[in-house]
Amino acid sequence: AVTIISGSSGVGKTTTGSAFMKEAAERDERSVIYLFEETTGTFTHRAESIGTPIGEMREEGNLEIREVEPLNLSADEFAANVRREVEEGGASMVMIDGLSGYRMSVRGDEEALVKDLHSLCRYCKNMGVTVVLTDDVEGVTGKFEPTSARISYLADNLMFLRYLELEGELRKAAGVLKKRASDFERGLREFRITENGVEVD
Repeated sequence: AVTIISGSSGVGKTTTGSAFMKEAAERDERSVIYLFEETTGTFTHRAESIGTPIGEMREEGNLEIREVEPLNLSADEFAANVRREVEEGGASMVMIDGLSGYRMSVRGDEEALVKDLHSLCRYCKNMGVTVVLTDDVEGVTGKFEPTSARISYLADNLMFLRYLELEGELRKAAGVLKKRASDFERGLREFRITENGVEVD
């Protein structure tokens, strides 16, 4: 399945995605994360500060982290790297963090990149690999945009995170906009990122 986690900058998309990888590691499955927008060190520090044992997951072979240099790869080269991790490395989960960085870092025009991403997601689904994509949307509060342009159709599951202004405070809320395989709760749930991970009310 392909899950898109969308939301504005800093709301917790990468952190939520890393919680999925932690669960995969607990099942002794291997994940690969492609970082387009931050370094391995920053990602590791943030994840470990909320109880996701990135170092331990890497040591045990349950997590591979790949930093992608801007304009260093074509879409075909990037897809070949993912296929190698799946076919040779046995990855059962691939996370692309995030789509705006992918668009800026992978060489090619917008139309072609969306098509290539669609092909890559379809390949992963056919191989039984879970895909998690994080997608930045504009705006902190106010008008709601579920994903950036022409991306939502890729998703089997679409989870959105957003800021809410409540009693003069900025809080965070999560909701599900789409879940192909089953029915789902349509309300917004407040969530917090604590030293114990992501907590949803």
